[in-house]
Amino acid sequence: MSGIDIEVVRAQIPALDKSIYMNTGGTGPMPTFVANEIAETYRRMSELGPDLPEIRGPIKAELERARQVSADLFNVSTDEIAMMRAISEGMSTVAWGLDWSPGDEVIVTSEEHPTGMLVWLNLAERRGITVKHLDIATDKSELLFRLSGLITDRTRLLSMSHVTTDTGTRLPAKEICQLAHTREVPVLLDGAQSVGQFPIDLGDIDCDFYASTGHKWVLGGWGTSILYIRREWISKLNVSWSGAGAGTWDRDTDELVLDETAHRFEFGGRHDPLYGAMAKGIEFVGDVGLANVEARSLHLTDRIKAALAEIPGASLRSPEPRDFSTGIVTFSVDGLSGADLNRRMFDRWRILGRPSLNDTAMRLSCAFFNSDQEVATVIGAVSVLANENG
Repeated sequence: MSGIDIEVVRAQIPALDKSIYMNTGGTGPMPTFVANEIAETYRRMSELGPDLPEIRGPIKAELERARQVSADLFNVSTDEIAMMRAISEGMSTVAWGLDWSPGDEVIVTSEEHPTGMLVWLNLAERRGITVKHLDIATDKSELLFRLSGLITDRTRLLSMSHVTTDTGTRLPAKEICQLAHTREVPVLLDGAQSVGQFPIDLGDIDCDFYASTGHKWVLGGWGTSILYIRREWISKLNVSWSGAGAGTWDRDTDELVLDETAHRFEFGGRHDPLYGAMAKGIEFVGDVGLANVEARSLHLTDRIKAALAEIPGASLRSPEPRDFSTGIVTFSVDGLSGADLNRRMFDRWRILGRPSLNDTAMRLSCAFFNSDQEVATVIGAVSVLANENG
């Protein structure tokens, strides 16, 4: 696709020489300079001492630079960005920051990752809330109709994946937020499978909260996450966990003054050097161009989807409509479980994916760095396995 020099990109990600890496939706492979950033920072900490000004100062500066890079990625203010350790921490911050009464409702989709479910199941047990499920449809009008029918005067929040983890279904986030807000219901979006796949303008989407991670499609490494909190919610959302860094404490009066920004939701010790590395991953993907990234991924998944339609015994499990499609393509082969399919694809062709849909399918994540030759190998491998097990 135009706009991307695949060979130049691939040369910066050495893991791509070891397999056909199609599990970016699980963990993205780190470019060398991202890994080097982490290693070099910890090396300097080891040699000089972590609290020397010449060490601590640059680390803190890089964390704040990462906050700015994250805000720019979403077209929001740095005041609305909290640096988290994981999406689950961000989602829990929102979940436990709201006041719940028994019988209050949260609406999720039928395709949530455990991260997007366990916090609500915990609240159902601890606070007596009701978890309602929206069955996903790949027709926008039908999806919104179903959602509208689920919202009641007890609905306190919509919590949904922007892109679903099992099938890569891209939900119409802006329209979902518009519908929810007409019913005075806030929206939390899980951006695990969306951030780094296509441009995201949170001002345009108009959600209230957005949780994302650095270790998937932006190739920024484990242990980093970004939580966006719309400005008007910063003071309304309760701080449920706290510690050093969330605000100021007057030792004489015991008065606590929380930070006026989303920083109030950050607390405690964390691996600060990881955030500077995450920022470099975001910038790497951003330099390629998120519109180019999206076009490239869809080009690859279009090829796989078209081929699956011609292979007897193979079934596409991801959406066909372009509006609902992403770089994730999930498929089944008759006679094989998801684990068997995943294992055989890796053992015979070094194709790295993961089982999906309750072990009935295999999920492939086609990132902008995957080559056309790799896709041809995938198509050939599926054809072979379908023929052998037909």
